[in-house]
Amino acid sequence: MAWKRVGSLDDLGGGPWLPVDVDGLAIVLAAVDGTWYGVEDRCSHAGCAFSEDADLIGVLVSCNCHGSEFDIRTGEVRRGPAERPIRTIPVRVDGDRLEVDL
Repeated sequence: MAWKRVGSLDDLGGGPWLPVDVDGLAIVLAAVDGTWYGVEDRCSHAGCAFSEDADLIGVLVSCNCHGSEFDIRTGEVRRGPAERPIRTIPVRVDGDRLEVDL
């Protein structure tokens, strides 16, 4: 695994998500209480893209396709119908740069 630059702190626009593509893997990044988190940009239930069909409510990723909820910190399912967690991606801030570990 290696840290890869994916953006800067200034890249987050009006919504909760900063969608990025790293080596063909779609990821969404979000800041919660000053800490950055990353998850694969798809629900484990039906594959809906979080960047298009999800809200971030505190630490909960709420998928609008079928109502599944996940903890952005751990990927853990908090409410179904999803049965599998989502993939989390380590994120770090280096100066003003955002990096992910893949």
